[in-house]
Amino acid sequence: MLSDRLRPLLTGTELPAAKIVRAMSAAGATTAADLNKATGLARSTISQALAELRDGDLIVEIETRSTGMGRPTMLFTLNPQAGRCAGVLLGLDEIRIAVCDTAHAVLSDRSIPIARDYTPADACAVIAAELSSDCRRLGFEVGELLGVGLAVSAPISPAGVVLAGSILPTWDGVDLASVFGSNLHCPVHADNESNCGALAEMTWGAAIGEPDFVLIKFDLGIGGAIVVNGGVQRGFNGSAAEFGHLTLDPRGALCRCGNRGCLETMAGATQLLKLARDTTGHDVSLDSFICEAIEGHVGYRRLIEDAAAIGGWCLGLIGTALNPPLFVIAGGLARTNELFLDRLVQSYERHTLCKSALLPEGQRARFAVGRFLANDTVLGAVALVLHQQSRIA
Repeated sequence: MLSDRLRPLLTGTELPAAKIVRAMSAAGATTAADLNKATGLARSTISQALAELRDGDLIVEIETRSTGMGRPTMLFTLNPQAGRCAGVLLGLDEIRIAVCDTAHAVLSDRSIPIARDYTPADACAVIAAELSSDCRRLGFEVGELLGVGLAVSAPISPAGVVLAGSILPTWDGVDLASVFGSNLHCPVHADNESNCGALAEMTWGAAIGEPDFVLIKFDLGIGGAIVVNGGVQRGFNGSAAEFGHLTLDPRGALCRCGNRGCLETMAGATQLLKLARDTTGHDVSLDSFICEAIEGHVGYRRLIEDAAAIGGWCLGLIGTALNPPLFVIAGGLARTNELFLDRLVQSYERHTLCKSALLPEGQRARFAVGRFLANDTVLGAVALVLHQQSRIA
């Protein structure tokens, strides 16, 4: 079976073929020149290893890229039949499951509703049953997966323990490895959902080929990720880039984290929906709030613009500290496009040390809306496996 031959190459050996397989798993379709940059291997070594992998049916040539001059450049990818992996989002009231192959094609992506405040045991039972169903429908068993990635709305320690701050408060302190490791019958990876979102954008979206960037996600809560030299920075205990809990006003509203005046209490969509309800007298969902704002609802548009102004203030702090070349803006509020982004960038310029107007074109921070505003976290959970990151079991 091809997957049995691919697994050991993904998980640690330093053979040239293994380095190439891991680079392809993370990057998808790639050239020999790209592999030279990614692995540091000599061109002759890469050529020999590619020939061996192709003869073993572990990689395939998928197309040629023509520059209009000279011979076309060959593109290689892992054989889609060599392995599949899955990603799971543990959401507030849904469990979302996606299945991809090693060539980065999405084979399945669906959401399963679940009652709020579900337990880890509940989640494990649902995931095991539904993932098994998806895999069988695609023609293989769960045990054949190269791995399952879990995206969780909370910081995750390197050992796979859920830290405080989750939208699933009953999960604080849960050891994900002990809950899921023995029940899914394949390797398990886990990370914070914002880190997963960054991996999704690096793999398929707005940050392809970008070694350094900051992602900040404005949704019901606010989270983020810092990527340096192509690696997500998790911090020593897994809580790096919790931008939603930067304190902007020590005397402000009480946050769910126990502090006061966090960014999330001012610009998180949960707060905006509360203000909308206080004004209109009725509840509104985030989807409806966004749609009505886009259609011209004056009050909702003002709330989004105010949130963007505060968000830009926070980005100014982040930019002054980290000076990233790219900010990727994700989450529900980013779906309003220019309504949110323009005010966010204006506010950032006002609060950052490095003003774009004073810098040459190549030295100005860039802003991009994330490509995956609906399913970034579940695709990022898949990418945990493709990039072989954050394995816990």
